[in-house]
Amino acid sequence: MAGTSSSISHGWRSILAGRELLMKNLGWIVGDGQCINVWDDPWLSLSKQERPMGPPTEASATLSVSDLLLPGTSEWDVESIRLVLPEYETKIRSITLSITRTPDKLVWLGTKDGIYTAKSEYYAVSVELENGNPQDADFDWKKNVWNLDCAPKVKHFAWKLLKRAIPVGERLQERHLDVDPKCKRCEHNESILHLLFHCQYAQEVWQLAPFTTEMEYRGIIDLMSSWPSICAQKCLPPSGVTSGALFPWILWSIWKSRNRFVFEGVFISPKETLSTAIKLAREWCSDSKADPTRPSARINKQMAQGETSVTAVRSDAAWMASSNLAGLGWTILSESGHEYKKRAEYKKRAEFIPSPLVAEGLAMREAIQSYRRSDLQDIRLESDSAQLIQCVNSRTVVTEFHNIVSDILAFASDFRSVSFLWIPREKNMAADSLAKMALNALDNVLVVDAINVPN
Repeated sequence: MAGTSSSISHGWRSILAGRELLMKNLGWIVGDGQCINVWDDPWLSLSKQERPMGPPTEASATLSVSDLLLPGTSEWDVESIRLVLPEYETKIRSITLSITRTPDKLVWLGTKDGIYTAKSEYYAVSVELENGNPQDADFDWKKNVWNLDCAPKVKHFAWKLLKRAIPVGERLQERHLDVDPKCKRCEHNESILHLLFHCQYAQEVWQLAPFTTEMEYRGIIDLMSSWPSICAQKCLPPSGVTSGALFPWILWSIWKSRNRFVFEGVFISPKETLSTAIKLAREWCSDSKADPTRPSARINKQMAQGETSVTAVRSDAAWMASSNLAGLGWTILSESGHEYKKRAEYKKRAEFIPSPLVAEGLAMREAIQSYRRSDLQDIRLESDSAQLIQCVNSRTVVTEFHNIVSDILAFASDFRSVSFLWIPREKNMAADSLAKMALNALDNVLVVDAINVPN
């Protein structure tokens, strides 16, 4: 591997720096486990690089992850895990394996789909810098900034605010620029806190804001320590904005109004500034929560012309965060025209499930797998998980349940025609009830009214 020397060019030095960053943010999705070394490769997490702590024994030094599977299966060998990596048993068993033994996949850990982007690299660099700053050590940047329910540009603006990187008068003067540091509205020194909270103009904006509780913004002296509580403010129902979504938009709107006043001489009233913020927040919430599913297309052959009967398979899951247990439920309905007739219903309990999204995917995988050897030819798989349906229909990769979606699509090839459809929760109550019953049951696997389904 190429290294550095004192004589290399700036361009080549930048490439090597980029390579180093890339290597720090790559991780493995476990498929068949053959390409992954147990000790050397990061495979224990899909959010950060994590590998078992050594040193390995001489006998286990060259083990691949496939050696931790039961021979010829896609199941973890619990005895081997307890022998080699006992302290990682829960974490390893929480990795959902592919039934169809998909190959191992190397992904970029900075995005949910595992695909590298310049934006995610910028985020990785900023997190690294933040973690190296003692002042920011206790501040959760991901929760308090990057996971805010607002546009990326507003998140970036919030990050710059907390880093004191906004070019207000006081900050520009600190950088030895020959500028007037005073606020153009009230002649006080224009600091970040003054501009956004202490100025009379900002005070009028906040007084009009539709929050359920009043807050004394003039008392804010440390933005970073006050940030979590400010973000947690709830909005009154008429605003049409969800809790936690309006605050950053108000900051953004105050900043934009300030710039128009300073550079264009345009005065925007506090009421107009707030109205703009509410409008932007409402539009963002509406766009981001629009139904992401599209009418599902057949992934195999179309149904024979004139055939109107289809079998609907509805699945759902219930998940318990405290124990990482999940209940899976699915029902089979025969459809003719607009009439549905229940044919069978199933429920199953699953352990070591890391998230509700994985549980939803497992429920659908169990459902399609249970019917692939039956006489069914034309089925429609339905779920109230919009993200699951979107991933299956668009073949979008989400690292968290990449293996599950791969299995579902592989099993779909056993049918003459398959479609995937999102349904509202109220239409999926039967599967939901089964999932909750399975979650609360003592037996590991339960099947109710399991019958052979005729064609």
